Amino acid sequence: MDRLARVFSQQDELIALDADFKDEYETFKSLDSLPAEKRQRLQQLTLKLLEDLEQPHDQEKCAERSQNLREEGNMVFRGSVSAVFQDWERVLKACRLYTGAVFEAEDAEDELALAFANRGMALQEYGFYSEAYDDCANALDCGYPEKLRHKVVMRQAHCAWKLQQIASLEKHLGCLELLQLNDTFLLQLEDLKEKLQLLKNQAKEQEPQDRGESNALEEIITDPGQRGRYMVAKETISQGQIIFSERASCFVPLEQRLICQQCAASLMSAPIPCSKCHQRVVYCSRKCREAHLAIHMYECAAYRRDLLKLLGVSHLALRLVLTYMPQMLPKLQDCTSAQEVWAKITDMAKSTDSAETTPEYLQSLRMVSHLDKASQAELVYHILCANLLQLYLKEHTDFFDQFHSSSASTQEWQLITSALILRSAGQLLANGHVGDALLPVGLEPNEFALLLPDMWQRPRHLKLGQLHNLAHSELITAINLPHLSLCNHACAPSIRTKFDGCSAVNYAAKDISAGEEIFNCYTRDCRNSLKLHRSKPLKEVYKFQCSCDKCTRTNPDQDYLTFHRYRCEKPNCRQIFVPDVELQQNNLSWWLPSNADNSIICTICKERQQFAWYNGFLDLIENCADSTQRQTLFKAFDDLDKWLVDYHSLKRNLAEELITACFVEIDEGTLLDELEYENLAEIIRKQLEGIAAQCGEYSMEYITQMTHLWDLIALEKCQSNEKELLHLKGKLEYLASEHREIFLNYYNDFIEQQCK
Repeated sequence: MDRLARVFSQQDELIALDADFKDEYETFKSLDSLPAEKRQRLQQLTLKLLEDLEQPHDQEKCAERSQNLREEGNMVFRGSVSAVFQDWERVLKACRLYTGAVFEAEDAEDELALAFANRGMALQEYGFYSEAYDDCANALDCGYPEKLRHKVVMRQAHCAWKLQQIASLEKHLGCLELLQLNDTFLLQLEDLKEKLQLLKNQAKEQEPQDRGESNALEEIITDPGQRGRYMVAKETISQGQIIFSERASCFVPLEQRLICQQCAASLMSAPIPCSKCHQRVVYCSRKCREAHLAIHMYECAAYRRDLLKLLGVSHLALRLVLTYMPQMLPKLQDCTSAQEVWAKITDMAKSTDSAETTPEYLQSLRMVSHLDKASQAELVYHILCANLLQLYLKEHTDFFDQFHSSSASTQEWQLITSALILRSAGQLLANGHVGDALLPVGLEPNEFALLLPDMWQRPRHLKLGQLHNLAHSELITAINLPHLSLCNHACAPSIRTKFDGCSAVNYAAKDISAGEEIFNCYTRDCRNSLKLHRSKPLKEVYKFQCSCDKCTRTNPDQDYLTFHRYRCEKPNCRQIFVPDVELQQNNLSWWLPSNADNSIICTICKERQQFAWYNGFLDLIENCADSTQRQTLFKAFDDLDKWLVDYHSLKRNLAEELITACFVEIDEGTLLDELEYENLAEIIRKQLEGIAAQCGEYSMEYITQMTHLWDLIALEKCQSNEKELLHLKGKLEYLASEHREIFLNYYNDFIEQQCK
């Protein structure tokens, strides 16, 4: 990052923007008109940066590291390392080591083939049949030894049988019949032939199900005034009803988290890395890898240099251009100049055809941008990012080959590409979204959730008591959702968005009347922030002052302050009060590390609150391992009602710390007595009530904390009833599909019987 900043600083001095921003095309056209010496220097600095980012690669060392991990995996798989592992733990630990071998091999294909083959063997034994099938195919693609080929093909055939894939099973059996097999493999072949026949006999024609036509509940209205395009309800929509869904073709992973680059799956048991990207790009399956090839072929060299993580929103802007250009090109092919191309793009963005039939690239072209309102430093940064990416595409990919049949020159397409990347970056600054997912607590960036032996008893079935360890909500994607971006902002939104991989499902957060506008919230909502703290990012990022109902009422902070009501600790007062927002706007959440000044003044008696009970509570949490201290801790939590009124935010915060500390002890084998478990369950229930009040009972905060109660119920450590269990199960609708399956398995494995 420092290197990039130094280069951009030098380039900033060269471009010297003087005129007001007109549009992205004119901006890059002005760069083309710089004196030749400056243009050359600008390009040289970029090329030198790309050269410096190239990282050395030693294939022999990669092969050696891969071999060592594979051999360690072999020892674990054979059970020759330790007898303490149960069979399924042993196999999963071996899968984990083989995955390390796959990653370390990089482009050392001999070792890569062996690592894939061995992981496929372990995955098959564990029950990940689809993933094992892919690994066998990967091993063959990488040149698995011909003399051992029959082993891998036999595994594919076995997996195809388990997956009931008749055509694939037939193909692999036909291949095996052409090979020289020993008696053992011949017996396996005959057995699989019989199983193939059984599958054929059992196969029934599937009648297509009539799902009916989806009914769009929203419509888009264009206001030529300040509102632009916005979304209203076509008919009355009930709370909890799905309003619309959207699957994005463009997203990028955030930070260094390894998720599937095609579908955004975050839970993987057999990640398939690009062998040239230094372990930075993975896919959950061969199908996803093949589907993403048209994009990754242009990004691979950038990932190899670790370039894209330096560019923030410009990476997603690049991906928009890579994805949409093939769709746009037929409409631009006959343009003879860059100016004509840009005029055509501008015209397409201005068209007003139905939003229901508009392709995604046109929806994205129409998104608002605030580059004309950006500071010069911000504008220059995005210009230099776009210039860097355009030059990268020219020097290190064949991206511009697709324009050879066009009437415009390559140089003109370079200008257009730079302008489009800049335009997309500007649009995403105001319209980009971030998607979340659940991951195991403390998961390292290079680890994969489904390969953690301590958590799983079989594929996608958690061990008893482990659900709370799959409850860390993390932002994992920056994603382009142009349809969702049509919703204007309000501090009390009328939608809730569930992210499911690269899809977003939007539910009604309240009852919405026909003709009523549908609002999203671009910041923290009015129940979770002061107006002052919401206004700043809305002004800085989105360039407007909020005038929603919550912000324009007499007391715009009353929803938030509901969760910050105290009872004065002074014996001669003991009145309920809300801190003075004007005096304490920056430390209402005084207990957070970022708020050093922890003074709260009673607005009635004007006395400073000392909060001795708070420090005492933290001391008790530190000593949670001691049974006597735990009893005192539970009593101290009940006593919080003396100081914190109703669903105070601090009460939720302390409940979370208490629950986490107790579960650390439970995970380490500490046995609580019956009363302690009931006390803990009651605190979790109170915490869930507070979360429901402030964040909503369908929020990710609610679901992650709900897992602790599920674990206590599953462990039979607290009493529940059918009504509560069905209420908690209903929350699964608001989980991504890959997590919903795991939660439902847990419910069926350990909780369902308690409903009977």
